[in-house]
Amino acid sequence: SVVEELLEAEADVIVEEQRRTAREMLVGEYASGTTAASIKKGKVKKTARGKSITVSPQGSNKRGDRNAEVAYINEYGKKGQPARSFIRTANERAEQKAVEAGEKVYHDFLDQHNL
Repeated sequence: SVVEELLEAEADVIVEEQRRTAREMLVGEYASGTTAASIKKGKVKKTARGKSITVSPQGSNKRGDRNAEVAYINEYGKKGQPARSFIRTANERAEQKAVEAGEKVYHDFLDQHNL
């Protein structure tokens, strides 16, 4: 459906921006790029309010730590480690491009149906 295509297009923009921002912000002695590379979009799912798609880190790193947990700690920090809010930053940066990607899908749909 057009809703699913729209969500997929928006999620593609978000994934790329989160990966790029993670590579920019998650630097240092322990940075390997694993968290950035693990960011992926999920499948479109039906919810009580319509449909949704998630973008999140998947899998585990070489040490066996879940990439989502590593991302969470980086995003919000912990004792002795300040927050590096790469997800929020990326989402704010990508907001307009994601909306534009969704609009393009919708306008293409309307054009195909002469609406």
